Amino acid sequence: MKKLCCVLLLISALASCKKDKSELLVGRWDFTRLEMPAMYDLIGNIKLAVDNDEIALKRFLLGNKLILRSDSTFDMVMLKQYMHGNWHYDKTSQHLLLDDASGDALDITVRVDSITGTRLIFDIDQFSLNKIVNRHSSADNYYDLLLNKAYCQFYLDLDRDKYNDIKDDPYSIENNKWRIQPSAAESDAQIKDRVLNHLHFWKLLFADGQQFERPFISYNWFDSPLVVASNGVQLDFLYKHDKEWAQNFYDTAQAQRGYEMMDKGFDKKLKFMKTDNKYAKQEDMMKQLIENVDQSAK
Repeated sequence: MKKLCCVLLLISALASCKKDKSELLVGRWDFTRLEMPAMYDLIGNIKLAVDNDEIALKRFLLGNKLILRSDSTFDMVMLKQYMHGNWHYDKTSQHLLLDDASGDALDITVRVDSITGTRLIFDIDQFSLNKIVNRHSSADNYYDLLLNKAYCQFYLDLDRDKYNDIKDDPYSIENNKWRIQPSAAESDAQIKDRVLNHLHFWKLLFADGQQFERPFISYNWFDSPLVVASNGVQLDFLYKHDKEWAQNFYDTAQAQRGYEMMDKGFDKKLKFMKTDNKYAKQEDMMKQLIENVDQSAK
């Protein structure tokens, strides 16, 4: 068995050597580790008593993902910032260009330090990292400890999840339109569509959890006023999510309107599916919320 494993690893390594770097980049990549000056500050704040440094960093970055698609489009969630657009790899400079087509237009260029069939390591400059951190830094997430670093290197590991249809991918633009801030004020109908897209995103998370039989679902790569537990769902106070929720709308007034529309979903009592499958129960609750919001906002 050991000999077979060694042979398979050797074949994989040889195949990777033959591939062009831009071909190796195509895939789904999970952020799992980072290195920067004064790492002890970050580790000291995020590490639990039972953790080692590696586990602490994986939990800190859980849900952060870079998806480089073969059609040259990309989706990325990095420190809660969602980006979608086109990517290009420059072989000469080893720069990976991420051209953000979302409303934020946070174009980012990173330098690929190393790429294999299973691991990607890239360096990001201080200016690019600051742009992202400043949008989502808060007192309880320690993102501010990544500000103004002379260098920062991220380690990403290959995610082998496969989706036959992009609409089933929780990271695709189809399921994250709610996170793209509009450039102009929206009508009530458009705000409703934004709220419904947010609820569909939640529903898909639980459908995805069932499909892949995930042991848990991470919520730390996005922000929402919805608080979901195995025994129910409720709407949190908006002031706790002011900064993040407002970034999904044209202004704070429209963010308030979106919150009010979602609140209408709770006017009707939610029924709890009789099942031991927590994901099925949570998905069903989201279906009811979607129906309630859709009907009440008409």
